[in-house]
This record gives sequence, C-alpha cells and structure tokens, in this order.
Amino acid sequence: MKTYSIREVLQNIAHMPDNWFYLPATEWTLDTHGAFSLNSRDFAPDSTDYLPPQVIGEGWVSTLDKAMIEDVIFNADQQLPHASLECYLKAFEYFYRNDAFVEFHSDPR
Repeated sequence: MKTYSIREVLQNIAHMPDNWFYLPATEWTLDTHGAFSLNSRDFAPDSTDYLPPQVIGEGWVSTLDKAMIEDVIFNADQQLPHASLECYLKAFEYFYRNDAFVEFHSDPR
C-alpha cells in the first residue's frame, strides 16, 4: 500500500483515500509516514487484508478516517485564520487522543 507523510495528508486531504489512516505507534511528526486502509466492505468479514501490512507486522494503529481529518483541519481553520501544518498536527493528535477538537488560544503552539 502507498504510504503518505502526515504532512502530505494534511496538505492534500481532499485527494486522499476515503478510509482510515494508520500510523506507527510512536511519536508523530509531520514527516511520519502512514497508510490508508482499503475499504473493508470489499473483503470477507473475517479478513484483515484491507489493512496496511504494517498494522500486523509493525503494530501500526488506526487514527482517524479521511472525513474526521477534514473536520479537524476545518475546525483549526475556523479558530486560526492562518493555521500552520504544525497546528493541524497538534489538532490531529489532540482529536486522536481525546475524541474532541482542540481549543487554540492566543498562542497555538
């Protein structure tokens, strides 16, 4: 499966696959690479073949799906007129860990 850096995903979310984004179970940076799953509906119910191979082989975790990532970016843009990729990453990680949108204050870093 094709891998994408978090930077690529956040910059080009409209062009990403419409599935779940998987990442290594490590600390993430904009240069961390992950992969989108295939559509699980296209596989047998007991199959894991839709998952990126790194999920089983390297313990990657599912993070957010494309629609959630779009919502995270939209929310950051609503709060910060010139949100940076670092702000998007912070918002992405916050949503992943808390199932809620981050609230940016005067200093979004």
